[in-house]
Amino acid sequence: MKLLLVDDDDILIGQLTSDLASQNYVVDTAGDGLLGWEYATAAPYDLIVLDIDLPGLDGVSLCQRLRQTGYAGPILLLTGRSSSTDKVQGLNAGADDYLVKPYTLGELTARIRALLRRPPAVCDLSLRWGSLQLNPNAGQVTIADRPVVLSPKEYGLLELFLRYPDRIFSNTVLLERLWSADEAPGEETIRTHIKRLRRKLKQAGGDDVIENVYSMGYRLRPLPPEMAPETAETFESATPAPPKGVPEGVPEGVPEGVINRPAVPAPVEAPAPILAAPDLDRAAQEQAARAAAIAAFERFRPAIDDRLAALRQAAFALRAGHLSEPVQAAARTAAHKLAGSLGLFGFMEGSHLARRLEDWLQAPNLAEGALFVALVDQLEQQVQAGPSGVAPAPASTPVGSLSLHGLDRASGDRYRVLAVDDDPAILAQLQRLLPPWGLNVVPLDDPRQLWASLEASPPDLVLLDLDMPHLSGLDLCHQLRQGDRWQTLPVLFLTACRDPATIYRLYQTGADDYLPKPILEPELINRLFQRLERGRLLQTLAGTDPTTGLANRQKGTIELDLLLHLAQRYGQPFSLVRVEVAQPAHLAQPLLSALGQALVGRVRSGDAIACWSKSEILVGVLDTDLTTTQAQLRPALESALATAIGVRSASSGLYLSGATYPEDGCRLAELYQMACQRRGSLPLTNPRGQPS
Repeated sequence: MKLLLVDDDDILIGQLTSDLASQNYVVDTAGDGLLGWEYATAAPYDLIVLDIDLPGLDGVSLCQRLRQTGYAGPILLLTGRSSSTDKVQGLNAGADDYLVKPYTLGELTARIRALLRRPPAVCDLSLRWGSLQLNPNAGQVTIADRPVVLSPKEYGLLELFLRYPDRIFSNTVLLERLWSADEAPGEETIRTHIKRLRRKLKQAGGDDVIENVYSMGYRLRPLPPEMAPETAETFESATPAPPKGVPEGVPEGVPEGVINRPAVPAPVEAPAPILAAPDLDRAAQEQAARAAAIAAFERFRPAIDDRLAALRQAAFALRAGHLSEPVQAAARTAAHKLAGSLGLFGFMEGSHLARRLEDWLQAPNLAEGALFVALVDQLEQQVQAGPSGVAPAPASTPVGSLSLHGLDRASGDRYRVLAVDDDPAILAQLQRLLPPWGLNVVPLDDPRQLWASLEASPPDLVLLDLDMPHLSGLDLCHQLRQGDRWQTLPVLFLTACRDPATIYRLYQTGADDYLPKPILEPELINRLFQRLERGRLLQTLAGTDPTTGLANRQKGTIELDLLLHLAQRYGQPFSLVRVEVAQPAHLAQPLLSALGQALVGRVRSGDAIACWSKSEILVGVLDTDLTTTQAQLRPALESALATAIGVRSASSGLYLSGATYPEDGCRLAELYQMACQRRGSLPLTNPRGQPS
């Protein structure tokens, strides 16, 4: 099942996302109400969790807007407001449930499961196909009562096919249903998971459950007559409406025993098999929960310490007899976020203390400043004690504990780090330390070559030396931050300077962090992964693809859907053009970047252009037929191809195709699928030639 969490507390979002993902939910997150609105209208969600106090658009208004535009899925409100008036206001806005902070993870997930079960669950939730049985409550798959170990994505695919046996699922729909927005894998991923699922079921003695439908997608193979159930006792007569986001067209009257409203979510990718957890004694369970709480707490300790520092500053100001408005506002924000997030780590009393501090800061009484200071001291003591009274582990993380990050990334795409330093020893050290962690180092000893290197192979992170000939690191960082394309690119400094004034200048020019020389490997690896993960999040939220500077898939979906809706409303044609790059990795990125920049000059300001994947660009044009649109774009494509690769024979590596509304479909997914089917190579010929 796919959830959307909308909350501006990054600690709460981080912990909830991690915990819900471990319970097999696919989770997207948004940090403000306006972004939450964009997410909710761009992708299907089975449940939306909203904080009430949101920047941009508050949770109650967002809930009302969602209901007014037809969102029928469950909505759960999270808030620190506990008065009856606030609850009535939230429920009247269209929310299905209301949870007051602080709360435990168990309570939250119980509420989520309860909402996803509505209407009431049937007595038999198992999904069956012959001797194959999937139990959503246990997360277990069996064939003839023998367990089958599946990966979470394989489990999710099987569950989706079993729930909607008469529905054909295209690759695009499967990606939307089982992957979060920031994952965005290619269609080859679907084929790989389908192949593995078939092989595992066959090895377990099962039949081929999934069949291909030529040029359309996949569906559940019809059950042979001899395998059909003899009675209908396992089925329910009534069929509940499919959850929000399930593809349209599920026929009415399909037996409930085959298509049930999910009671638990479809799993997300994780290394552990989907099997029922063994029974553990209470002591072992408590020990495991305590270890998990400590690990989660250590992950967010720096942010929690920053919020405590804001409260300490307010306490210091009160002792001095003057609490300025900026200090008060910062402390109030810190208290609000601590009240919402500390409960997730087991600090229930700490959460209540933070709530009292927030209330006090709403209307501070300087005569009672001693009370505020005492509450801050109590809160600090609780946090220092660690989750459940256990002293937290040391803040420093040994290198060995980072192996999961490195292996996960190394098994797929590797991060690219551009290191700019005139010291060859530093560059050599980085080239030795970083590759084992899945970080490819691009060394650069001349800062004047920075821009050429950025364009040729856009990095995920930049490491800068402070003092270099020709151009200083400060100048380079300042120039990077001047352009929109590199605003969210993480920039870290490596410097031997520890002067506070210089460090202040680093941050003023736009640096994200700095590391002192000599380089210590554990600290270096920790800092790099922190910044890489945050940088990827910022790029996703900003809606910009770092390779091309175009809108990313998330933002592009919103813009393309908007154009399609306008075409439908005003009866105008809409053309979707797909440009695919099929080149080796070392050529694909620069070519994709060159294509994006060339196409921008050919697209009108009101039309849409987006980097759809690592090998695709989509262009949406309103009120223009496909032939005219492709003819207008061909010269730019040919020029970019010839410039980036330099050989005319390389034209076979670029493919141009398209589709038009209403002839080829009425939904973006249908138009995209039709464009994929029409894939044809782009010859370097007359730009007024016929479209592929």
